[in-house]
Amino acid sequence: MRQLMERVSQEMAQLLEEVEQSPQEPSGAAKAARGEPLFAVLHQWQFWAFAGGLVLLFWLCWWLWKKSHEPGSSSKHDSSRSLEEEEEEEEEEEGEDPLHMDRFLDEHTLWPLPNRQRICTVVEELVNDLLSVCRTFSGNDFMPRLQPAVGVGGFLEGWNVSEDFFYRLLVPLKPPPGHSFHLDLGNEQEMLVRNSCLRVELECTCTRQRRLGDMLCFLHHPEDKLMSCQEASLLQTLCTGSYLDVQKTALWLQELMTAAAVAVPWSATRKLTVLPSTRFCKLKLTNAFKRSLCIELILAVQQGNSNTFITME
Repeated sequence: MRQLMERVSQEMAQLLEEVEQSPQEPSGAAKAARGEPLFAVLHQWQFWAFAGGLVLLFWLCWWLWKKSHEPGSSSKHDSSRSLEEEEEEEEEEEGEDPLHMDRFLDEHTLWPLPNRQRICTVVEELVNDLLSVCRTFSGNDFMPRLQPAVGVGGFLEGWNVSEDFFYRLLVPLKPPPGHSFHLDLGNEQEMLVRNSCLRVELECTCTRQRRLGDMLCFLHHPEDKLMSCQEASLLQTLCTGSYLDVQKTALWLQELMTAAAVAVPWSATRKLTVLPSTRFCKLKLTNAFKRSLCIELILAVQQGNSNTFITME
């Protein structure tokens, strides 16, 4: 368990390092809203502007020296006057340099695009390790089984001007022992969350009880014995009637993630926050420079043995 938490902490640091090294490319509206008119880019190009000025000055001195040594060159007075004129022209060019730099920055991409695939990979690794911590914290054996996260749509931008990066993942659920999930589709067989419900049913586990002896059958034991010997069934915890309640399940996952975030050691300059949500589990990673990465975890159920997942939104 300790090794797992240390790995989560390392992945958190690695992910935020990737974010720090990946330049943000917000829209013009976002730049205006956030008051960032290419300041960070110009800061990196100060060195190159200074170096360019030195090269220009060296070339100018060489040209004047060559001019003064040519046959029929003017007097020292004319040379001095020419030098003064050239210096004035150079000052004018230096005064205009910021405008040229802005125009150059607008016309060229100075930074490489962020390594989005790398960030996506680290995000999935971090979330899966956090889910492993959540599984150890889930004290009830009859809560949904959290499966490894699945990426959806990859890397997204522009979700909110307050976040630099946004990533969405599915968290598939499997039924606990003694339970089964059944998807009740909506009208016209539309597999949409708004038109679908996940029905939970109890199953006989008498054979398992005889073979493993790790649980009592919910169907064939009296309720008082079940209450005294094992945890409540999923129908009694996260369901409304016979159907899995999305809000209750999302809150349950948020509580587990909050406990995992507290248990895992973080750097003082890095922070993991579980954001409130009624139907999702949203995580926000923030680094020392206040750049952030948001991860939205969406509950889902796999349809049979296919690669199709029905989301619970």
